[in-house]
Amino acid sequence: MTITADEPIVEKKQVVVFDICSSSNMLEDLILSQNERAMRDLIVSLKSYLKSESAGRGFEVYKFIGDGWILLFPPNVTGKILIGFIEDLCQAFKRKLKKYILPHLQSEPKVLGLTFGIDRGDLIRMQMMETREYIGRPLNIASRLQSAIKEKDKNPAYKVLLSKSSFNGLRLGQTEWKIKRVTRNLRNIQGGNRYACVKLRLRT
Repeated sequence: MTITADEPIVEKKQVVVFDICSSSNMLEDLILSQNERAMRDLIVSLKSYLKSESAGRGFEVYKFIGDGWILLFPPNVTGKILIGFIEDLCQAFKRKLKKYILPHLQSEPKVLGLTFGIDRGDLIRMQMMETREYIGRPLNIASRLQSAIKEKDKNPAYKVLLSKSSFNGLRLGQTEWKIKRVTRNLRNIQGGNRYACVKLRLRT
């Protein structure tokens, strides 16, 4: 049955937002040497990887956001599955970065890698202009968390900020990953007050 804009459906999701570190600096460098196609090749290769992994890993590739993606996992996904996939994604990214980008850079950025923000909660799904769209607070929180990783961290690559709700829902083992409870100022979230979250260092 086709869902119309007047028939929203509420779905609980684990929302993962990730971003390529220093993408603007790399693209500027590539443009100067007339190798900007290399960034396009990297993005297309990552898109193909996400598409090929999505069915077997049980997530939806929701939206491309310029230099990263929003992925939607079911609310009951375990930490081992979700974080395990993220770590595999990081390894794939390293290989693709080495293949497509690094050979063309005149000046390699100090920070290379991916950063992630994760939140869990209700999203409203609707059909808009024949495209499935979602709205909801978890999208905003995950995006803000991803952006806030670099706060007080000179090396934010391959790290994740999770909301408490997401962390608790994933049932992550305390001994499997390096975990630290932190606070961040998230723009337009809770009046800008300090937001308690969990920082996780990926095993890459």
